[in-house]
Amino acid sequence: MDRPNILVVGSMNMDLYVEGANWIPKYGESVPCGHYGYATGGKGSNQAIAASKQGANVTMVGRVGADEYGRALQEALRKEGICADYVTADPDHQTGLALMLLNEDGRYVSYCAMGGNDYIGEEDVKRALEGGSFDMVVMQLEMPLETVYRTYELAREKGIPVFLDAGPAKSIPLERLKGLYILSPNEAETAAMTGIYPDTEEHARQAAQWLYEQAEPQYVILKLGSRGALLYDGKTAEVIPCFRVKAVDSTAAGDTFGAALAIRLCKGDEIHDAIRFAHAAAGICVSRLGAQVSIPREEEVFEFLKKEGITVE
Repeated sequence: MDRPNILVVGSMNMDLYVEGANWIPKYGESVPCGHYGYATGGKGSNQAIAASKQGANVTMVGRVGADEYGRALQEALRKEGICADYVTADPDHQTGLALMLLNEDGRYVSYCAMGGNDYIGEEDVKRALEGGSFDMVVMQLEMPLETVYRTYELAREKGIPVFLDAGPAKSIPLERLKGLYILSPNEAETAAMTGIYPDTEEHARQAAQWLYEQAEPQYVILKLGSRGALLYDGKTAEVIPCFRVKAVDSTAAGDTFGAALAIRLCKGDEIHDAIRFAHAAAGICVSRLGAQVSIPREEEVFEFLKKEGITVE
């Protein structure tokens, strides 16, 4: 498949990032930091940009405010050739805003005002599904839970596989998501969903097994940061290591990993190869500052893998 058709349903935020936030302040404390700036972001928007850069035709479903930030987010999508026809500019709610605090190791914490993201609804998704043909639906949890459920149910009615990138961290009932194609939380999200923090391979396997039993996906893929990813198919668990890079900013790394993985699977890659490709894409991402601007294009990932001695067709 040359250019798979992907529907991304999820959040769109303007990110205000502050560098050099090397500790989290206590109430009443001020922490001196470094550079700050604004950048388009949000888990859904990041994944749409990443999927497009990895060679997919992408349609985005989301809600922004009828304001300057919302217009900037829509323009960022269109510049990447992404269909933004199903992004609603909501006059009654602000565009989502995320405050990102980055430390010198590239790790971050964020505070999010969800704005229009909290009003993404079933009708928004229906319009998009009726307006096109899609090879996969990619979604996150940065929108109303009922919309997550209905997106899955509507896609399944049409026989479209669904990839749930299970962030941000929260505990949710998984019964209405049985039969997902891929369920992929990070470490914090895994702990929130299962009560098991995957700090060891055994704990990761236990958490993956619990998620598999609850949601019955084809694959559970736990994102374990610098340790790589754990793949579980209901029978065996395997950690696939990531590439060693100098991390600068991990803001969009998980979103990049998920989008790259989805696209490679649509293009016919075997699951292990797809994860390795996604690791490479995320590795490039964390080595750069910024969210969407740090996401690599497909040819950059091919070049990275070539230098690592890995050939991908």
